[in-house]
Amino acid sequence: MGKVKFQGNRILLVEGKDDLHVVTNLCNIHGVPKTFDVDDAEGVEHLLDVFRVLIKKPSNKERIGIIVDADLDIESRWLSIRKMLVQAGYTSIPLKPQPSGTVIKDPEGPVIGIWIMPNNTVPGILEDFVAFLVPPNDPLWPQVEECLQNLPFCSNRFEDKDWSKARLHTWLVWQKEPGKPIGLAISKRYLDAGVPVVQELVDWLKRVFA
Repeated sequence: MGKVKFQGNRILLVEGKDDLHVVTNLCNIHGVPKTFDVDDAEGVEHLLDVFRVLIKKPSNKERIGIIVDADLDIESRWLSIRKMLVQAGYTSIPLKPQPSGTVIKDPEGPVIGIWIMPNNTVPGILEDFVAFLVPPNDPLWPQVEECLQNLPFCSNRFEDKDWSKARLHTWLVWQKEPGKPIGLAISKRYLDAGVPVVQELVDWLKRVFA
């Protein structure tokens, strides 16, 4: 029987399996203490629904973190999360997400951590975060971008909103072991887990779940 989700006292909610494997592999590489569960909420809407319930006071949770995509509008994403926290009785919530990841403490509720992909400051998704891990002088990366830019327009071509996914997964297909999932690409060191944005994410996790 699989693990029952959302039952631990310290929970990190993520949108999907790729997010889960990325976080798990980065935590393993950087030695982040395993003091919390990482739960795949199977979609951002379900994640936010679960989050809304878990933050209600009184809560049996000690610490709750969420990692969500900004998508096209980081301000809108932040305002929706902020509204939930205000409705749950949280105060001292910043008007904008903190660039190094937001941590909110309340004497009557669980510690709350919020990371908005890719880096709390710009629109984007998990794949934009992972793109920061591509080695800076990798010769294939500009070739991937050129290839995608030169694709003909047709009915079954990916939409513009999926550009980041198409770019990253095309790059992964061109590696020595083609098509590795993102998490494995990190553990195989095709991707550089030592870049500054990863360290910021790791430091945020430690602040949330210390």
